[in-house]
Amino acid sequence: MSQEFSRLPIERLAQWILREEAAEGQIFGIHQSLFFTPQTTDRFTLMRYGERLETPIGVAAGPHTQMAQNLIAAWLCGARYLELKTVQTLDELKVSKPCIDAQDEGYNCEWSQELRLDDSFDEYLNAWILLHVLRHKFGWAKEPRGFLFNMSVGYNLEGIKQPNVQRFLDRMADARREIDAKRAALRPIYPKIDEIEIPSRLSDNITLSTMHGCPPEEIEKIGRYLITERGYHTTIKLNPTLLGPDHLRHILNDQLGFVTQVPDEAFGHDLKFPDAVALIKNLREAATQKGVQFSLKLTNTLESLNHKDVFPPHEKMMYMSGRALHPISINVAAKLQHEFDGQLDLTFSAGADCFNLPMVLAAGLKPVTVCTDLLKPGGYARLGQYLSNLHEAMAREGASTLDELALKVAGCSCGNVRKAALINLRRYAGTVPGLPAYRADARTGDTVKTARPLPPFDCIQAPCTTTCPAGQDIPSYLYYTVQGNYQAAYDVIRRTNPFPHVLGQVCDHHCQHRCTRSNYDNPLLIREVKRFIAARNAGRPPLQPGAPNGKKVAVIGAGPSGLACAYFLALDGFAVTVYETKAFAGGMVSDAIPAFRLAEEAIRRDIDGITALGVEIRYDQKIDRARFDELRRTHDFVYVAIGAQAAKKLGVPGEEAPGVIDALRFLSDVRHGRPVAIGPRVAVVGGGNSAMDAARTARRLVGETGKVVIVYRRTAAEMPADQEEVRAARAEGIELLERHAPVAVVVRDGRVAALQCQKMRLGEKGPDGRRRPEKIEGALVELPFDTIIPAIGQDLVADFLSAADLETDPGTGETKLPGVFAGGDAVRGPASIVKALADGKKAALAIIARAGRGLETGPVRLPKGLTPAQFQQRAARRVPGLALPEIEVERRQGFAPVVRELTEEEARREADRCLYCNDVCNVCVTVCPNRANRAYRIAPLEVSIYKGTRDGNAYRLEKTRTLRLTQEPQTLNIGDFCNECGNCTTFCPTSGAPYQDKPKFYLTEASWQRETNGYHLTPSSLLARVDGQVERLEARNGAFWYEGRGVRARLHPVTLTVETVQPADGAPAEIVLDHAVTMGLLFKSLKGSCFSA
Repeated sequence: MSQEFSRLPIERLAQWILREEAAEGQIFGIHQSLFFTPQTTDRFTLMRYGERLETPIGVAAGPHTQMAQNLIAAWLCGARYLELKTVQTLDELKVSKPCIDAQDEGYNCEWSQELRLDDSFDEYLNAWILLHVLRHKFGWAKEPRGFLFNMSVGYNLEGIKQPNVQRFLDRMADARREIDAKRAALRPIYPKIDEIEIPSRLSDNITLSTMHGCPPEEIEKIGRYLITERGYHTTIKLNPTLLGPDHLRHILNDQLGFVTQVPDEAFGHDLKFPDAVALIKNLREAATQKGVQFSLKLTNTLESLNHKDVFPPHEKMMYMSGRALHPISINVAAKLQHEFDGQLDLTFSAGADCFNLPMVLAAGLKPVTVCTDLLKPGGYARLGQYLSNLHEAMAREGASTLDELALKVAGCSCGNVRKAALINLRRYAGTVPGLPAYRADARTGDTVKTARPLPPFDCIQAPCTTTCPAGQDIPSYLYYTVQGNYQAAYDVIRRTNPFPHVLGQVCDHHCQHRCTRSNYDNPLLIREVKRFIAARNAGRPPLQPGAPNGKKVAVIGAGPSGLACAYFLALDGFAVTVYETKAFAGGMVSDAIPAFRLAEEAIRRDIDGITALGVEIRYDQKIDRARFDELRRTHDFVYVAIGAQAAKKLGVPGEEAPGVIDALRFLSDVRHGRPVAIGPRVAVVGGGNSAMDAARTARRLVGETGKVVIVYRRTAAEMPADQEEVRAARAEGIELLERHAPVAVVVRDGRVAALQCQKMRLGEKGPDGRRRPEKIEGALVELPFDTIIPAIGQDLVADFLSAADLETDPGTGETKLPGVFAGGDAVRGPASIVKALADGKKAALAIIARAGRGLETGPVRLPKGLTPAQFQQRAARRVPGLALPEIEVERRQGFAPVVRELTEEEARREADRCLYCNDVCNVCVTVCPNRANRAYRIAPLEVSIYKGTRDGNAYRLEKTRTLRLTQEPQTLNIGDFCNECGNCTTFCPTSGAPYQDKPKFYLTEASWQRETNGYHLTPSSLLARVDGQVERLEARNGAFWYEGRGVRARLHPVTLTVETVQPADGAPAEIVLDHAVTMGLLFKSLKGSCFSA
């Protein structure tokens, strides 16, 4: 597998474009409904270097601008200021891979064109010509061109003057000879090519991109050369370090909360502000004398220490972009414009997106280019929302031009656009660091990767469903919610979840943490929609039990796991009796979760729904070994679901003193209305959800003058508690004392007086990915408290089973004791409600299967009626959702629910944000800047895979398995376009890497021959290289003929059934013909494709 590009000649690109547009209504996988079509009524046109730009946006010099197809894709979606990727004399660089991490704020470790200079020029020329062809084809040839190419060159004057760079610049200035040759190549494909006027000069403007640490005198020398000797409209790209270390770090680390560290050396070797002012003045004067335009580009990426696990460890630095850079670069702009009284011509590229674009333009920063945002799901197609949002913003302001937008936003009636833009910039610079969208904890980029493997086919599964321990069909009930069919939505939920009311309020929603929407704006409020649906169906009759099947099951423990197991068993007709040691059901749900998080009514409704199925619950049941043995004798199966009910001890001196209360007892007493005596100064030790529950409960008891402190040995970032619970605790006035580990409870006068703590620091990461706390020797502190509530975990108490007895089969939950299953806390230790539910469901399904029966609970494919184009349109738009609907902090003195139920309008609007990625994913397709990942469709099929055993001059066929493919949408990788940047891996909702795991195709036989593995498609055949060995499949005489691995085989061209197998050179004794079927499937699905040879 190669990291290098293989380029296509212009005629192949043109054939691809024209065939795909005609056959599929798309180009490079982007549907025509997402193309930008300029209108005479557009308000946002812009003049630049004497050219009229149809839009004020473009793509920044980077991964979106180094190949012809990249530039074409960007232009199709509305980019008109196309910053070509930086070229330099050293054009055979080895770039570390992966080189991009755009999960949230962006980082990269690549910074230059990956092609040779002649190849770079040819790619840019191909794009230049094909854009003119497309304008002609779309009927726009009579209008002004509407776009421009901005060259980018680096990194020192000596390099720029080298012959290869000079040749590049000369050809960009006059490509007449090359254009004539390409016209000739295109005439057979596009006969009207001679009607098109294609300027021989590709660009008369350039941006200087300098290395971090380039001296000011060198920058000025290069600028003078470009202006005076080359006569270019010249832009100098400046670094964000111009802001200075104190101001920059204050914004990045203090105000925004990012942990990214900018080293002192970045400020030491980068351009300083006074030097920048001097060279700007000098170069402005030189440009004026030459009669060209001088501009500044803000900003370059931000040099920072490589603290991530993405890039190779030898890369000591990485370069930050995206939303974290936006407030910094805006403040750099404000600082510069303040110095020059708003007279600078500034272009901008630093975390621009569809929401901030109107304000950036109103601040006089234009044109605006984008990179990081387009590396996220939706890709190039996101640009459409930039323009629609801008149009709407201008309409709201009553602005018919961008100049008017600046005046209107500033409220300036003077007509001075420069003054108005400066007012807007100063205002924006002051407010932008405080905007929630740019804070680290906005977490727009939570990873959606799961543990699910990535197969070559049928990879689509919504990550919310994958991650939900109960496997709930979340997209289906969201879809029904949008339709207003709340009964159907409830039926979907109850198919896999016996606790819709409880989990609608207190699920720790693994699903939301993996919602694809998090890579756009914010995750869906899946739990809150479930709560709404459950409440809407509160009066619905319960489900009916299955017909009695004569089997009896004993469930030990009436917590979530035991009740879930009972629920599913009852649905299949089992007689289930639950034995509970307490006087009530629900386990920790009923005993320890505070009422401000979980209403009593929700618990009652779900338990009533389970008992309505005929499940009998016997309370106050003590289970010892003798009783356990009796249950095994009298029942066909037993499920052990005892909870972890014993609170862990701190293990420090003094913890037995009055005033130390274990969290479980404390929460239980409060939940059940029993009196609780705590002092006004409370310490809660721990960082999990129980610690948050205990702290928030204590806060409600100590009153306004009391104080509650959470003591934790790591930092908030390492807390296992759900972050919304941590935020709620802080919002309610609870203090978080980080990096403190208790070493003793100080006892005076017979009760708690203080907590002695060891100060800690964080060391290296442990196996769980969290940094290990380490002692700071000699750093002991004594903190005064009246009450200490340890909440550091729970232990299992099971006196009728040994630990060895509770070892289970991970697939079924069955223990080493025949017929005995176990799950929940009994097996995994203290865990979430939904994980306990999942264990109960898994055991129930295993028991059902053991009894020779079957209960279907998996997701059912629900057609949404959307076309492939409509799926693309949904995937191209950011639609921020609701914030968690919490009541105001001032109203949280008591135990009323903190999170309110969604209204019907809110629930439907929130559910409508679902991307339905259980039907179509294509994330890897949209995030690839090179269009290397491609979607295609197959007809679902079921085909037998045969093993052939040599029998003389023939093979005897024996069926080994059945290949079933049920999904129409599939994806492949085009190796010629893939440089293994790693971006698709980042966003793929599996554990895999699409560029490695999907079928890899090479577009030319030459590029295919260079590889060890991969496919090459021709009109009549599919060629494969497998570990260097060639295999071939041809369509001939009404059949598919496969040759490879020492055999020749005939396949049916429709069913792909292997019909005959004959030995060839090197024939093996046995062969499994799975790859022959795979090749038949690929050829059948892809023959005639726009990218075939």
